[in-house]
Amino acid sequence: MKMRLLCILFCFSVYCPAITIAQETDIGEASFSSVLTIDISRIARETQYGQRIFKEFENAQSELIESNTIIQNNLESEEQSLVELRKTLAADEFRQLAVEFDERANAIRKEHAALENTLFEIRDENINKLLQLSVPFLQEIMLSYKASVIIDRRNIVLSNPMIDITERAIVLINDKLGDGTKNAD
Repeated sequence: MKMRLLCILFCFSVYCPAITIAQETDIGEASFSSVLTIDISRIARETQYGQRIFKEFENAQSELIESNTIIQNNLESEEQSLVELRKTLAADEFRQLAVEFDERANAIRKEHAALENTLFEIRDENINKLLQLSVPFLQEIMLSYKASVIIDRRNIVLSNPMIDITERAIVLINDKLGDGTKNAD
């Protein structure tokens, strides 16, 4: 059933292009599709602004990984010292030190997990800001095509590639926003 629907949609888009692509009219004006598509993930990854966001995220993530490695090495050394102390301490004394060590190690792990989550949240907030700042440029493109709607390509089963405005949007966003550092709030 799904395959049959895909075949019908494909044939429809190939044999009825007036619905999906621009065509020349009698008076020389272009009539355009009322629906355009865009790849939002490409806007995030391929614009200068989005690339800066991902670079900052990767740098912060690398610093966090480096910090985690140092802390992990310190914890392993401390654990090894505890193992050595076990030979000379009474069982109750060792148990108390081991419990304190475990609590501290778990607190550090939770803190670093929270830091990592914060990095992802900041990245996502910055991507959302990029998309919000892009709205006027997408509207400009939409109006130039006389379209009614722009749909994210991830929500489409099949479409004519002529209605995809991703490349044009990337160029316009790069031209207007750059990497986003010049007019940062």
